[in-house]
Amino acid sequence: MKLTILPNWCKWLSLTLLIAGFCLGFDSFKQACIEGYHAYQNSESLSMISSLDIDGSFSYSDLLYLLSIVVFILSKDKRDDEFINVIRAKALLMALLFATVVLLLISIFNGRLQGIDFLLIQFLSYIIIFKFMKIRADVVGVID
Repeated sequence: MKLTILPNWCKWLSLTLLIAGFCLGFDSFKQACIEGYHAYQNSESLSMISSLDIDGSFSYSDLLYLLSIVVFILSKDKRDDEFINVIRAKALLMALLFATVVLLLISIFNGRLQGIDFLLIQFLSYIIIFKFMKIRADVVGVID
């Protein structure tokens, strides 16, 4: 089963989208840091910081992060054979299980998790697991 649908050059496109997302999201990140710092300075304890409202809005930078990760995942590797597809399928399963466990832990302890957070955790864990499994296969010598 073939899991890739985009050519290899789309990895560079995803990197460009990721940088654009960082540039768009920098102002909101800076504002959140300043608001958190002022909330810490004005409070007697750290409990005030945990009660800050999260607006739950979906910004353009979040969309670009998600889009860049999806393009990266769907892009083809330079050497794309059956073994890479097996590794990709195993990594997808492990990423889904990891993201589900993280979702359960966050919902037990914090209770605040948006859908975009779950998707980002799942996609980023897929990329990490896939690269780790691919490197491990290279070291063992399975992939020539």
